[in-house]
Amino acid sequence: MNEDTNQCDNGKSFRINGNVLFAGAIILIIVTVFVTFLVADRIYYNGALFRKSESVTFSGDNLEEYKVDKFQDLLRFIDEYYCLDYDVNDVIEGAISGAVEALGDPYSSYIEPGLLDEYVDLITGTYIGAGFVYKNTDKGLEVLSVESGSPTEKAGILAGDVITFVNGKAVSDYAEADLDSLFVKEGNLIKIKAERADGTSIEAEVTISRVSKQSVFVNDYEGVMYIKITQFDEDTGEEFLAAMKKIDTLDCTGIILDLRNNGGGYEVQADIVADRILPEGLIAYSENKKGERISEIKSDAECIDVPLVVLINENTASASELVVGAIRDHKKGTLVGQKTYGKALGQTRRDYSEDGSGIILTIARYFTPSGECIHGVGISPDIEIALTEGSEEDTQLQKAFEILKG
Repeated sequence: MNEDTNQCDNGKSFRINGNVLFAGAIILIIVTVFVTFLVADRIYYNGALFRKSESVTFSGDNLEEYKVDKFQDLLRFIDEYYCLDYDVNDVIEGAISGAVEALGDPYSSYIEPGLLDEYVDLITGTYIGAGFVYKNTDKGLEVLSVESGSPTEKAGILAGDVITFVNGKAVSDYAEADLDSLFVKEGNLIKIKAERADGTSIEAEVTISRVSKQSVFVNDYEGVMYIKITQFDEDTGEEFLAAMKKIDTLDCTGIILDLRNNGGGYEVQADIVADRILPEGLIAYSENKKGERISEIKSDAECIDVPLVVLINENTASASELVVGAIRDHKKGTLVGQKTYGKALGQTRRDYSEDGSGIILTIARYFTPSGECIHGVGISPDIEIALTEGSEEDTQLQKAFEILKG
């Protein structure tokens, strides 16, 4: 009988291939090893080998491995021996916040859970509201200003109006907190009654929604156009181009660009402003941590063709300095005021939507067209003028008018 043939009790025979026996043995060995591994992991490591890694890794040329081990040991030490109640997630959040703070960079920061939306509103220049600024008076809420395109403007409420009734109830009968709460919930429909300076009254409905703050303000002083940019938010470029279209239709003899106290904002919005002002060429460029050029910002041939004065001070910073530096290097305008702040670092934001947190991290250095990084140095004005403390006279603005009017 063939060696691969076996006789069964019923007298029938069957054949077993050697390859099948070998494959079965291999599978049996694999299963045995895997089961043994699982049992050992459960007994000796409490299942840790099959859990998502809880270790944190670090890298760097000067990394001290001892500090990594110390950090891991500290977390284990707390976990095993700390006898008071605590939330391990609070410990993690503290470590994350501390890591960013330890960079020693005032422009990098950790946005704690739940605060991301608030930060985005701040940097984009938007908020949930009715779109007006007011002060409390004996008569009611005196409207000081109304945001362009806001629900309040659409409802016909004007600066100078005094709101006396809200939802049929006298303003004086509201607790301040209760009144404020009506104006911050998106979708709220508020019925307003207001008195005008001429004695007439107006009734209107205002729907609370997201409002974009105006950042570009224009005034015409007998042909000299004064443009104030308060911040480079997400609509600044569009506002500036709209303002320039109106200016182009007027008999403009000169432009004053006021960037005083403008702390910056979105670089891309500053690029739009600089592009419209400057002739074709380089506006700025940036380099990463390796010194590699990662971006070049350029302008096209369209530019202003009238004299320009730019007002700057010690609070002109970041994206504002990008514009100022480009205007200086292109010799496109006269800088008046005081030396700028000196921030030429670019940041990016990483969002963690699961808990509404995020990180702002410095990732680049910016350079003017001439190749200067003004970080920590600032930009000096062509004509230095300091405002007199306590005086309401704007000597910097007066000097700008003198230059343009000859």
